[in-house]
Amino acid sequence: MKYLKLLSIVLLTSMVCLTNTYGRAKPRKIPYKKTKKVEFDLCYDFTATDKTSKVKFITAIPKTLRHKQRIYNIEYSPEPTRFFSANGNDYVEFIFNNPEKQFQIKINIKAKLFRYDLATARKNFKEIPAKDPNLGEFLKSEKYIEKDDPRIQKIAKSIKGRTNANLIKEIQDYIVRNMEYVNDGKSMGALYALENKKGQCIEYADLFVAICRAKGLPARIAIGYTTNISLNPKHAWAEVYLQKYGWVPFDPTWADIKYKSAKQFHYMKSSYLYVSNIRTDKTLHNGYNCMVWGWGGNVDMKEAIILK
Repeated sequence: MKYLKLLSIVLLTSMVCLTNTYGRAKPRKIPYKKTKKVEFDLCYDFTATDKTSKVKFITAIPKTLRHKQRIYNIEYSPEPTRFFSANGNDYVEFIFNNPEKQFQIKINIKAKLFRYDLATARKNFKEIPAKDPNLGEFLKSEKYIEKDDPRIQKIAKSIKGRTNANLIKEIQDYIVRNMEYVNDGKSMGALYALENKKGQCIEYADLFVAICRAKGLPARIAIGYTTNISLNPKHAWAEVYLQKYGWVPFDPTWADIKYKSAKQFHYMKSSYLYVSNIRTDKTLHNGYNCMVWGWGGNVDMKEAIILK
């Protein structure tokens, strides 16, 4: 009986040790939905003057992207003057001659969003994706992503990682520790974010991309909309090119607002509608979402994004 008791204790202890060992090895699962159907209304209200003879408005629009989203339908009121593509983006253009003093453009988007992140990329990995021929473009310093600035280089050198994935986590952790989210409507860039330790989503993404590039990791901005209602629906996040998986998204803003940690950096919700990967879009006169032009007189525009 004595030996039976002793054997039971040994077995129970072994089971506890095994549970603890394997429990630590397994990442905590996040019950995020794999897909989500969404509907957005993009409303643009314009105010012209009596002297305004012509108004031109161009905006980037989302398209179907493998692993990320499927666009079911886009309706316009009024109908665009033309549709065109440039630099990997799709656009619509509206022209109004002798416009009313006040008028509106409404774009309704219906889409299915797929959960896509580092965890799903690893799970679904079957073959090495074709290498992006323009990876060098995503290692350069550019306006708002000043990766060659000595101050950003200094921070980059201080961040270490055993693997690329671990390095990305350390970069995101640095941003979460040092940034404060402020929704001030400004778009100032990575260096501003580094020096002032604050910014909105675009500054979080700018700094994340700049440090990644400074570490030799091809990275780019992702611009679009999110259904995370605690954030402004208009949103910016980032993507990093990993050799085995291609372009993988990360959201340093959401990591800060939601978790105050990059602990779950490999998980993202199925709540991101991609529109563009261009930070300074020449088609939009270096804007990153839409642009309006007026002839003969000024024209003001107010934008509203309504998630249905």
